[in-house]
Amino acid sequence: MARVIDRLWLRLTFVVLVIQAALLPLLFYQLLLIVEKSHADAFVDQVRTYGRVLADELEIGDVLSTPSRTLELLDSVMLSGRGAYAEIVENGEAVRSSLIGPNAGPFHGDDFKFHSRGDSIYFISIPIAKGGRDVVLRLGFDETETLEYIKRARSRILLALGAFTSISLALAIWLATLLARPMTHLTDGARRIANGDVNSRLEFASSIYEVRELTRHLESMRRELVGTSERLAGEILKRAAGEAERRSLEQRLRHRERIVTVGTLAGGIAHEFNNIMTPVLLYAQDALDVVPPDEPLAEDLRRVITAAHRARSLVNRVLAFSRDIDAEPQCRVRLGVVVDEVLTLLRALVPSNIEIVRCGDDDATIVADPGLIHQLVMNLCTNAYQAMQVSGGVLTVALSQEHASNDARVEPGDYVVLEVLDTGQGMDGETRERIFDPFFSTREVGAGTGLGLSVVHGIATSMKAAITVDSEPGAGARFRLYFPVFKETDSPIGAASEDIEPPRVPASETL
Repeated sequence: MARVIDRLWLRLTFVVLVIQAALLPLLFYQLLLIVEKSHADAFVDQVRTYGRVLADELEIGDVLSTPSRTLELLDSVMLSGRGAYAEIVENGEAVRSSLIGPNAGPFHGDDFKFHSRGDSIYFISIPIAKGGRDVVLRLGFDETETLEYIKRARSRILLALGAFTSISLALAIWLATLLARPMTHLTDGARRIANGDVNSRLEFASSIYEVRELTRHLESMRRELVGTSERLAGEILKRAAGEAERRSLEQRLRHRERIVTVGTLAGGIAHEFNNIMTPVLLYAQDALDVVPPDEPLAEDLRRVITAAHRARSLVNRVLAFSRDIDAEPQCRVRLGVVVDEVLTLLRALVPSNIEIVRCGDDDATIVADPGLIHQLVMNLCTNAYQAMQVSGGVLTVALSQEHASNDARVEPGDYVVLEVLDTGQGMDGETRERIFDPFFSTREVGAGTGLGLSVVHGIATSMKAAITVDSEPGAGARFRLYFPVFKETDSPIGAASEDIEPPRVPASETL
């Protein structure tokens, strides 16, 4: 039952019905008893008073002197409209009114209560004191009219109680609806808040003080909870950003430590190897100078010298990787000039199945070492075209000036962006994590040193440039380097302020 009438207006209506069902029958019978008693008492009082008046008249007057006058009095009682029975009994002889109807019946004795015998006549007997004579006046009065009054009063009571019940139910439903309306409004507001509309206000104008206070306190709680939720969301975002930045810094620190460690080791080995190769190259050159050019030994010496030069070039690249790049002199460099120089060299090296596309802003200027920038661009482009040597594709080099704000890997700010794209086989996540590690290479053994991208990373770091890599297997790779924008107030280090074109580096010296 509680689940069926779980609405406030239904419960209030049900309570009113229960109260009325318990009280209305009692009220009805109480009212009916009062009405019946009041009508009965009024009837009895009237007929007894009337009878007493007749008895007094008989005692004082001479009505009883002759039978005709006695009969005339009794008939007047019947004609008055009140009487239904009238007779005088003296010494056992009765004089009865001639107007008594056949249904009146005999005198049954005095009625002490209204409608006590189940008939419709109320009988009374009144003794008359008349000169020692034994005279009794017997009267009967019709109760029908009074019973009709009582019946009509019962109907009016039922109608009144029915109207009262209907009005009270209507008022109960109206009051219940009036009381439930704020609850319904607050429920709707709470539902909207639960669905995510936390700015929905819990306000409702009501004339009821308790409802106004409840609404005010709920709105205050909503504001406090919304503020707390927003603060928590902000704290969570800050913590997430801080955690991401911490992981990024840890990753960069680990990579930097690996670079420094391997670089130190590589530098030591390179110097020792260079010391070994220097006498080999010198003695081979001296021997070649004294051997006739057409001798077979001369050809062998030339091969030795060529191999020594290749070894020395490798040593120079290792030294470039291991040396302190930050100590190199810097000046203003136009990246467009560097890119054009590198692409001119590459067009003579790349296979015909690779297309080179050059686009972007040619006026982009940064502060850097020209030789290192040339090496950086060459290494990136070489890595890109080597990824497409077999299948072919498109190598795209683009320059632009951007304001970085959407990439979490790059600090917000204005940058000159160098972008190198290829349509090669791409890389998976594990490979992307290791491409900047020294001596890491996906090419066959002997096909590369694995130092090219490590050198790129070292040069970019020394210039405070950020580098990002986006690649998926089968979708090529995109390298983006973010160089801080050169400003006129910046003072280049180690060189004059005019633009300097980088020196040409032979392709054989690149990785």
